Amino acid sequence: MSSPVTTYKNMLVTAAGTAFSRILGLFRDLLTASFFGTSGVAGAFIIAFQIPNLFRRLLGEGALTSAFMPAITQERELGGNARAFRFLNQVLTRMVPWILLIMVVFVVAALAIAYLPDSVLRGVAGFFGTESAGSADEIERYRLAAKLTAFCMPYMPMICVAAVFTAALNMLGKFAVTALSAVWLNLAMIFSLGVLGWLFGETPEQRVAWLCAGALFGGFLQLAIPAIALWRNGWRAKPDLATTESWGKLKTMFVPAVIGAGVNQLNIFMTRFLAFSLDERAIAVYYYANRVVEIPVGIFSVTVTTVVFPLLAGYAAAKDMKSLGATFAHGVRLILGINVPAMVGIIVLARPLVFAFFEHGNFGESDTDLTVPVLCIFACAVPFYAVSGIVGRVFNSLKDTKIQMRSGILAFCVNLVLVPLLGWHFGACGLAAANLVAAISQCAMLLIVLRRRERVLFAEPMISALLKVVAASAVMGVAASWLWDVAFRLISGALTVGATYPLLSTVLGFVVVVPIAVAIYFVALKLLRFQECDELLSIFLRKILKRKERSSENGK
Repeated sequence: MSSPVTTYKNMLVTAAGTAFSRILGLFRDLLTASFFGTSGVAGAFIIAFQIPNLFRRLLGEGALTSAFMPAITQERELGGNARAFRFLNQVLTRMVPWILLIMVVFVVAALAIAYLPDSVLRGVAGFFGTESAGSADEIERYRLAAKLTAFCMPYMPMICVAAVFTAALNMLGKFAVTALSAVWLNLAMIFSLGVLGWLFGETPEQRVAWLCAGALFGGFLQLAIPAIALWRNGWRAKPDLATTESWGKLKTMFVPAVIGAGVNQLNIFMTRFLAFSLDERAIAVYYYANRVVEIPVGIFSVTVTTVVFPLLAGYAAAKDMKSLGATFAHGVRLILGINVPAMVGIIVLARPLVFAFFEHGNFGESDTDLTVPVLCIFACAVPFYAVSGIVGRVFNSLKDTKIQMRSGILAFCVNLVLVPLLGWHFGACGLAAANLVAAISQCAMLLIVLRRRERVLFAEPMISALLKVVAASAVMGVAASWLWDVAFRLISGALTVGATYPLLSTVLGFVVVVPIAVAIYFVALKLLRFQECDELLSIFLRKILKRKERSSENGK
């Protein structure tokens, strides 16, 4: 198994790559907001790109890879890389024809919907939307969403296969390629919209078509680069229909995992489709707010779970429950130590965050006003999503995907009741609140069941760590709020800018306030003797000393 230092290095590599991709993703969303604002074109693209991404999370990054990682890890332990690569080929041989068939079915269905009579589309809009639904503009919005869905669907098979490739690379310890996967997608979409769409697109519809083309090229890069990395490590693509014990176990785990991941993704799609149907602006507001909170979840939570998951799978395969419990507790403490202060920081600085990221071009102040409360509600769900992710990985390592299926069904039922009820009354805020309650319910169920089944995994302290994190985050939040008011007034006065939130003053405010707030948080953690704080600091200092030693040796 990997040493703690190696694990941290892998986390740092993954975090750096993921952070870069998230920054590019935010810039991509900034461009999208600037070009399309909260218009119907923006909503149509969000729905269209959501559908192939639904299958990506279901068949790629979700059910299949969750069941695939323990199986391929066991194959490698039994026969090395050669046996693991044979198993990879067996999975791909069975997987690829099915996902291509699904793509064709959805392309045909989307094109059929795009050319339905106006009366049928008006009935659909009236059923899901508000009393004013069914206008000519809304019907065209539905048609555009269907056409863009057909355009974007080829992204689905590429990214599903790419997700399996990156899981195999994680098994090999090649985390850098995995961390950079989304970078290629975001770069392609940024170039396609920001350069090609700007130069050659005369209407919003033409520019959004360029954005979709960028997504397809980005998907090709996401597929090709991990494939090349695997080829360099000895993998060769070869059809293989052989049936092995690991394949049988994978099938057994896959079906419950599909149901569990499927209801989660159906939750997301149902919520976004209802937002799309409520009014022209609701889905864009919902989407942009959700993208901001994906920063801590995407960079840190995914980083921790990505690096910890192979360790969990290895300890589970070796039946080393003590090490499994220590790794799980370690991952939970890291996730809480990052996501709780992230939640507090997002809530405290919600308005300047939305302004800095999105209020440009066609995204105006009224859009910011709508987005800020939705963002605050989403922020409250960040720790629950993060903890659910690592608990789910523990169940996957134990080759139990049924509990995730049941927790997903619970979250789906909660959403099914609350999304229409709260959405129709409170708009995008109601949708976010429904998602929050569903996230809390799912996280609670996973933790309760895991504790009942495997009490040994909870031998190390986690509640005390949570209390320390909450206390330090509260101190940071109060300090950040006060610092923002002081720093922003001083900066605005020095720059003699009269606007309420001028961009330069806001950016400089972040430059001043965020590092101080983070420092206050870590000082508070240090005073409270948070275990992971000490470990991170010791590793950081050790790396600095090593660099100094190298420099002194080179100077001799």
